[in-house]
Amino acid sequence: MTAGGAQITTKAVLSDVADMLGLDSFQLSEVLTQRSMILRGEEILSPLTVEQATDSRDSLAMALYAQCFSWLLGKINARIRGKENFKSVGILDIFGFENFQVNRFEQFNINYANEKLQEYFNKHIFSLEQLEYNREGINWEAIDWMDNAECLDLIEKKLGFLALINEESRFPKGTDFTLLEKLHNQHTNNPHYVKPRVTENQFGIKHYAGEVTYDVKGFLEKNRDTFRDDILNMLRDSRLDFIYDLFEKVSSRSGEGTLKMGTQKKKPTVSSQFRESLHSLMAMLSTSNPFFIRCIKPNTEKLPSKFSPDVVLNQLRYSGMLETVKIRRAGYPVRRQYQDFMARYKMLLSNIKGTDDMKGRCAAVLQTFDASKKDWQLGKTKVFLKEGLEQRLEKSRELELKRAALVIRAHIQGYIARKYYKVIRLSIITIQKNYRAHYWRATFVRLRHSALQFQKHWRGRTARHLYRQMLEEERKRREEEERKRKEERKRGGGGSWRSRGNWRKRGRDEKRKRGGR
Repeated sequence: MTAGGAQITTKAVLSDVADMLGLDSFQLSEVLTQRSMILRGEEILSPLTVEQATDSRDSLAMALYAQCFSWLLGKINARIRGKENFKSVGILDIFGFENFQVNRFEQFNINYANEKLQEYFNKHIFSLEQLEYNREGINWEAIDWMDNAECLDLIEKKLGFLALINEESRFPKGTDFTLLEKLHNQHTNNPHYVKPRVTENQFGIKHYAGEVTYDVKGFLEKNRDTFRDDILNMLRDSRLDFIYDLFEKVSSRSGEGTLKMGTQKKKPTVSSQFRESLHSLMAMLSTSNPFFIRCIKPNTEKLPSKFSPDVVLNQLRYSGMLETVKIRRAGYPVRRQYQDFMARYKMLLSNIKGTDDMKGRCAAVLQTFDASKKDWQLGKTKVFLKEGLEQRLEKSRELELKRAALVIRAHIQGYIARKYYKVIRLSIITIQKNYRAHYWRATFVRLRHSALQFQKHWRGRTARHLYRQMLEEERKRREEEERKRKEERKRGGGGSWRSRGNWRKRGRDEKRKRGGR
C-alpha cells in the first residue's frame, strides 16, 4: 500500500518468506520498498512506489526461480557426467512460434528466438544438401530458398528493435508510445515491418511463419531489469547455505547509479540478456551435430482418431517444415544407395539389357523412364531422383509386383487345386473299392444261397426219383412172385402138405431178406 512510499501490509507473510529465505524480515521489507544508491561515496535511500515495489518483488521471485532452475540442472549434469573423454547428448526443447490475439513482450522474444533458430535450421538443411551434392559429385543449380536474414536484421542489427527498446528503456521519460513512435519512424519502409492503420499501440513484423501484430504496452517496463544489487547483496547474506550457494556466483548488476570517469555504466536489460543467451545457444549448436525432431499435434482437444488439417498446417508452417520441404524439393529429395536401388527396382530389369555393373544397371533402369536425365543423376554411391520420377518408378514397380503376384497366385492355386483333386480322387477310389467289395460280397452271398437252394431241390428230386424207382421194382417183384405162385398152384394141383410147408418157409425167408434190405 502507499503510506509515504510503498509499504507491505501483510507482515505475517513477510515473516514467513524471511524465515524460508534465511533473511531478516526488516531488511527484506526495506529492500523491497526502498532503493539504495551510492552517490559520491554516500548511500542514499529513496522510497519506491507501489508499482516499483511490485516489480522488485517480482524480480526477486524470478531470480529465485532462475537460480533454482540452474542449480537443478547443475545437479543433474554432475550426476550423469562421465570421465574426461565424456561425450554427451544434449536435449533442447524449443518453444514454438506464438501468435495470439494479443501479443506482448514475451511473444516478441519467443518469436525472435524462433526466427534465429529457423535461420540456423534453414542453413543447416541447406548446407547438408550442398555437402551431400558435393560429396557425391552431383551437378546442381543454386537452390532458391526463403532467407529470413532481413527479418533478423530488423530485430537485432543497429537501430533495430532490440537497440531501440534498450535505448528507450534507459531514458527516464521513455514510454511505450515514444518507443512505438521511434519504431514507426525508423522502420516504416522496411518490407518486414507492418504499421497498422487503425490501432495506435501496435506494430507488426512479418516473420517466416507469418505476420504477427504486437501490443507495445508494457514493453519498456518488462524490458527493465528490476533485480537490483541491494537485493542480490541481501540474498548473499542469507543464513541458509542453500540460498547463499544459489547467488554466490551471480555477477553484480553493474551498480546502478555508480559514476565512473564521468559516465554511467549501462545496466543489462531483459532483452539484452535474452539476446546473449540466444547467441550462446547458437554458438553451441554450431559446434554440435544436431538432429531435429518435430512434434505435431493432430488436434487441440487431445482426442484420439481426430485430425484437424488447419491445426496441423499451422504447426508445419510455424515449425519451418514447409521451408524445409521447399529446400529438399528444389534439389533431388530422393537418394538411394545403388544396392538399395537395385534391390527395390530389380524387377524392372527383366526386359532391359544392361551391364553387370551396379551403376550401369541403375542407369539402364532410369534411362527407360527419363532419357533426358533431367529428373535423376548418379553420384559416387547414390542415385539422386526427383519426386516425380520416383512416383513413376514406384508405379511401374507396383505393376510388376502385381503381375508377378498373379503368376505366383496362379501356381499356388493350381497346386492347391491339384492337391485337393488328389484327395478327392483318393476318397472316390476308396469309396468305389468299399462299394464294390460290398456289392460282390452281397452277390456271392446271394449266389451261395441260390446254389444251396438248387442243391436242396436237386437232391430232393433225385431222392424222390430213386424212391419211386424202388417202389416200382418192389411192385414188379411182387407181381412176379404172385404170378409164380399162381403158376405153381396150377401145376401141382394144390400139392402136399410138405409142399405147402416149404412154400411158407420160402416166403418167410424172402420177407427177412427184404426187411434186412
